Amino acid sequence: MNFLVHLLREKSGKKLIIFSAAVFLLITAIVFFAVFQLCENMYLKLMDEYLGEIPKIVSSLNNELDMRGKVYQDDVMARAELGLILYEEKNGLTDSQKLERIRAAVSADSVSLIDGQRNLLSTTGHVSPEENFRACIKAVKPRLPHLELYPSLSGKNDGKGFVLLPIKGNTERSIVFEFSCDTMLELRNALYNWAGVLERMISGGDMAAFAKTGDKIAGYPLDGLTSEQTSRLYDELTKIFQNTNSFRIAANGRPCKLIKLQGSYYLAALMKYSGEKTDILLTVPLKNVIGNGIYIAAAISAIIGWGIVLILLYVFLRIVREKPQGDTDSFSCKSVWRATWPGIIAVLVVTVLFADMLILLDIRTNSSFIAMTKRMSVQHEIDFRKGQENTIRRVFTDFYRTRSQMLAEFLTSHTDYQTRAGLKELSDIAKADYLMLFDNAGNEQLSSNSYTGFSVGKNLSEEYRSVLMGYPCAVVGPAADPYTGKMQFGAAILITDSRGQPDGFLLAVYSAGNLNAELERMSYENAVNNFAVRKDHIAAAVNNEDGRFIAHTDKKMIGLKANDFLEDFKPGNIFEGFTEYNGKRTCISASVSDGKTLMFIVPERGESYIQAKFVAASIAVLLILGLLYYPIASILLARAVASVLARGELESSAGEGSAITVFSDGYSVFMTPFAIFALIASYNGWWTSFDYVFSWRWSKGLNLFSLWAALFIVAVTFCCKFLIRTALKHLESHISLQGKTITRLANSLTTYAANIFLIFCILDMLGVNTTTLLASAGIISIAIGMGAQSMAADLLAGVFMMLEGSVHVGDYVSVAGVTGNVTDMGIRTIEITDEEGNVVILNNSQVSSVRNMSRKNVNQKPENDHKEVFSEDVRV
Repeated sequence: MNFLVHLLREKSGKKLIIFSAAVFLLITAIVFFAVFQLCENMYLKLMDEYLGEIPKIVSSLNNELDMRGKVYQDDVMARAELGLILYEEKNGLTDSQKLERIRAAVSADSVSLIDGQRNLLSTTGHVSPEENFRACIKAVKPRLPHLELYPSLSGKNDGKGFVLLPIKGNTERSIVFEFSCDTMLELRNALYNWAGVLERMISGGDMAAFAKTGDKIAGYPLDGLTSEQTSRLYDELTKIFQNTNSFRIAANGRPCKLIKLQGSYYLAALMKYSGEKTDILLTVPLKNVIGNGIYIAAAISAIIGWGIVLILLYVFLRIVREKPQGDTDSFSCKSVWRATWPGIIAVLVVTVLFADMLILLDIRTNSSFIAMTKRMSVQHEIDFRKGQENTIRRVFTDFYRTRSQMLAEFLTSHTDYQTRAGLKELSDIAKADYLMLFDNAGNEQLSSNSYTGFSVGKNLSEEYRSVLMGYPCAVVGPAADPYTGKMQFGAAILITDSRGQPDGFLLAVYSAGNLNAELERMSYENAVNNFAVRKDHIAAAVNNEDGRFIAHTDKKMIGLKANDFLEDFKPGNIFEGFTEYNGKRTCISASVSDGKTLMFIVPERGESYIQAKFVAASIAVLLILGLLYYPIASILLARAVASVLARGELESSAGEGSAITVFSDGYSVFMTPFAIFALIASYNGWWTSFDYVFSWRWSKGLNLFSLWAALFIVAVTFCCKFLIRTALKHLESHISLQGKTITRLANSLTTYAANIFLIFCILDMLGVNTTTLLASAGIISIAIGMGAQSMAADLLAGVFMMLEGSVHVGDYVSVAGVTGNVTDMGIRTIEITDEEGNVVILNNSQVSSVRNMSRKNVNQKPENDHKEVFSEDVRV
């Protein structure tokens, strides 16, 4: 310690401290910058994954809107055609009376009469805003439904459907029908309700997203915000959206920027979605981005700083041994490098390996996070579509029931249409496959086609019987028609007589092709097959019963057995970890529900561009350390040592100890507290990079996670061994010679036990079946009996010497032709130093006959000359 104080007082020593501190701070700044850049790129990659889902979500909603629009158009056209038939009847009513009668019969919001110039002549019922209504009359084409949308006071899109039909035989007049379209607009509002779209996009991620269309801004999530906070947030977002040109382009081509919202900082990625003329901003809290980065950068900086300390200690020991009486001028850069280069190379290699393993671990962790969050996104999409199934069925049911109800009411008041020709005409108007009339007993009376002999319970579904009991309607389907084989949808509507009493029912059968196509699009398999993924990512689902893919991003894989492509993974099990898929290392996140295993697969390794900046920073750090710091620091230290040596201030013990053990002991000391901290941090959720290392969810074998686990076990084992051996060595100075012997043997036993423990642990992590090794103990016993008896004899002899106390450390003995002091004893060997100072190591089995000169008189210490002093023979 005094020598260290003298070193630091030297001019070169002071320069060394200042230089070391400056270089360490510079390197720390570089490391933190590089790590944060790496973390930012990884999060931008994840955000890019989420933004890539927007086009598919919007496309899905547009497809559903088109489907519902077609059904809606068929419905309003059928009702308008019936209204035209009612208007053309000769019943002596005025135009206003006719319009009111038609409006009630076809459930229109309004019915209007216009002339050849499309001027309004007469109208009845609720009319949309006059300016919209008059503009629509000018734009609508005859006999083609027209949907007119306009903003309502509620802030959502509202609108009406219009149909213009010329009056037969009167080219100067037409009828305009106005219908509500709530069921269709429900979906359209959902499409343009960006909050719902954003919710589907970021499900499973700790993010927030905002969309700006025109002057409107929508966001998700906004839970917990007051109206004042929401207003202030939108003001801040407006400014950000107005300055999108200030966003920088990241390595993946995505515009990004660090923004401030509500007093907190966020990493934001921008997407300009031209399809809907909308800007989308995806944000993630900055603390999430730099969370792991702080620990990684601190750990790498710590290993570099510790390496600086170790290399200085190593250089010091080497210099003291090389030049104990040197002078300042005799130390050149070349001579110092020649003496210390092995240690410098060792420190640089350890630093590079540690940093790379830590960064690769974080990249692997990011892959697992992507796999988990994307699997949750797929599950959210599945759940969303499953919920939509009921909505879609309800929409079709409402349309078909309403249309059929209108036909039933028309037939009730127009009995002249209760003919085959009349039903055929109504069937064409209603876009139905066919219409049938049944009596009160459920027997067919009339059909629009050639089908005859139908009755409820015989060849017609029993579910229609409820209508015979007075219920207004029953809807069945979609189901396959036994005669046509087509999927159809049936609506049975009660028909009453002039007194309002049940008089049979009308069965209207419609094609269920559109409905089934939409339900198929909403199915579990379709949700997985068409989920938005990158080209190297895979969404898949497996049937747990037969283990075959029922859904897959690559549709060619559907029907194949999953186990033929997946290693160490069985369908039906929840799995979060790394394994091989189709011969490549991948990260898989899997969940189980309803007899299916849903999984998302991403490559284990990240993209090369993500690591580019860190590689450049690593090279810069190595150049600073290897070419600048270590050579200059070594010369400064050498000169400080030379100055102290020249004044004779070196302690006698300053040069003792092996220089090479500086690194093994030093890094073992570093890794032990690091392992403990990593365990505590991962357990508390501070450092997710080590979650997989300590969770043992990785596949056994030679991989990054097994290497980290092995490194921690080696470090902790060496540290424990060091502490035990140090305690035993300290104990030797306070106990008798017999106690020293026991501690020496215990010390030796600790070494053997630690090494055996490490061998079995590491072999197990590398995938070797240690149970098989233990089970082969019988074979090992045979091997010992046939050729390894000497080792077993050595071990047994050592145990007996410890128990019987026949020989102790410090005894003067004569054994196997060697005479001298026992300087060390182990579980397998004994060390004797003879009178000439030679060290002789004998196997314990050779200590069969001992002449212990120290036992002649226990109260008398042996003299230097023991040639004439003998004791009784001691047999072991």
